[in-house]
Amino acid sequence: MNFAALQSGWADLFVGALVESGVTDLVVSPGSRSTPFVLAAARVDALRTHALIDERAAGFFALGIARRTGIPAALLCTSGTAAAHYLPAIIEAAQSHIPLIAITADRPPELQQCRAPQTIDQTRLYGDFARGFIDLGVADAHPAALRSVRRKAAQAVALSLGPVPGPVQVNAPARKPLEHTGAVDEITEAALGRARAVPVAAGFAGVTAPSPEAVAALASAARRSQRGLIACGPAPAQQRDAREAVAALARATGFPVLAESTSQLRLGVDMPGACFAFDSGLRSPDARRANRPDLILELGAAPVSTAWRQYVADHIGCPRFAIGPYGWSDEHNAATAVVSADVTLACTALVAALDGHRPPVESEAWRATFADMDERARRALAPLSAESPLTQSAAARTVVQGLPNGGWLALGNSLSVRDVDAFCLEKAADVRVLSQRGASGIDGLIAGAAGSGVANSEPGVLVLGDVSFAHDIGGLAAARLVGSPLVVVVVDNSGGRIFEQLPIASIPSIEPTLERFWLTPPTIDVQLATNTFGLTCRRATTAAELASALREGLAEQRCSIVHAIVDPASATRDYARLHRLAAGADKRHR
Repeated sequence: MNFAALQSGWADLFVGALVESGVTDLVVSPGSRSTPFVLAAARVDALRTHALIDERAAGFFALGIARRTGIPAALLCTSGTAAAHYLPAIIEAAQSHIPLIAITADRPPELQQCRAPQTIDQTRLYGDFARGFIDLGVADAHPAALRSVRRKAAQAVALSLGPVPGPVQVNAPARKPLEHTGAVDEITEAALGRARAVPVAAGFAGVTAPSPEAVAALASAARRSQRGLIACGPAPAQQRDAREAVAALARATGFPVLAESTSQLRLGVDMPGACFAFDSGLRSPDARRANRPDLILELGAAPVSTAWRQYVADHIGCPRFAIGPYGWSDEHNAATAVVSADVTLACTALVAALDGHRPPVESEAWRATFADMDERARRALAPLSAESPLTQSAAARTVVQGLPNGGWLALGNSLSVRDVDAFCLEKAADVRVLSQRGASGIDGLIAGAAGSGVANSEPGVLVLGDVSFAHDIGGLAAARLVGSPLVVVVVDNSGGRIFEQLPIASIPSIEPTLERFWLTPPTIDVQLATNTFGLTCRRATTAAELASALREGLAEQRCSIVHAIVDPASATRDYARLHRLAAGADKRHR
């Protein structure tokens, strides 16, 4: 039996089973040891393969594909430190429950622990961040071993999807010769054929329904409540399916719905009782004290809002139910209950349990309080639409107003995600909102958006800051792979201006070092960096120029960059004005 032929067939079995199990995309970073698997992938027409030399960018690119589709995307790299560069994307996938399969090619056992080049211990390289570790083993002609290769591929896909979605590592050792280009001998072909004839096991991820006890407890609390709230933080794009169920719950309870843009329950949605400006409205200690809730229902992850977190901390002891399919969402360590359940199923079950319940008359004033928060914020935002120079708030509003229905919006961390929540209160297009709120880092934002861009043909926009852009310049290589409209809007405010709103900025002696260690202005020529990767860059210094650049970019079937230069002082100024004028409410509930 020819070993090279066996190893080639071994790789074919594995890659073929991945595709049979539902994988549609494989992101390859070039290297030698992964050769058998790369050649196998190239032979499968049903598998879309993407090549990126930087494993870090490749990891986030695959993450973007999986984030957009909900289908596991696969990564493939050579042995050694190459696999270590996947770690940031693996962590984000684990924290945000995104299915990902990292195939790490490896040296065979005889080259381990003997200082062989490009060889490290790759066993469970990602630790507890991986939902599972699968050792593919060296190619083996035994019939059970050949069948196991296909089973392990199916197992990796199933583990990435549930019971808790996330990343899975498949370690794939290979021996030289790594290439086989000749004919396969009859004995090997017969053995491989018998293995292919055995069906690949299907893995079905479960959907978690709330327990009857949880529904009963929720319904009992909701019936007693006069000042309840429904809070909705970051959620995957698939939570769009929960819109009707959450709206029905809002009608059944009469609770205001505090929805952030990343919740999929805000942009383009007519949500009864919606309050978008709760972050501004609850900023002041007086407003938080005056508006005391008697029940909080948190759907999915907790809101990003700093004011919301302080509001919950100020009212420890208020009944609070954290409802979501995965994890223990209770950073305050004071929840009444954590309900492990799909949000749609939980809301639907609670509405059914509340059949016949009518919100008490006393709760009308409570709802009016939160409606007033939105109105106050809208009035505060009216004078902030400066044309020249472009401001932080005007940049966010201009982008959101320019989004097309049916498209998608990816939001960077730090200020970008907060800008949309704070300054975009008017009716907007119905779009999916993609965010990286698992570990909430600025890693790989461009590469991740590029992955989402290749996963569909819908127009997309990524908004991120200049520091985030500098951090992921390598992601522009991934952006070149996009063949649908994708506009990356770089809001250039000369550094990480979010730090000017944190306590560090108020220390009198900090000013000389604030810029050096916290603001860190990148001083990068965005135009030159963009052109280096063969992409188009448009410059905008007014809202009109930004709107025009956005329209032009969305008309192209490729990725382009918009360099939006804003007044560096405008972020702090705009937020301060908004919080000062919008905080508080006319009607108070002690």
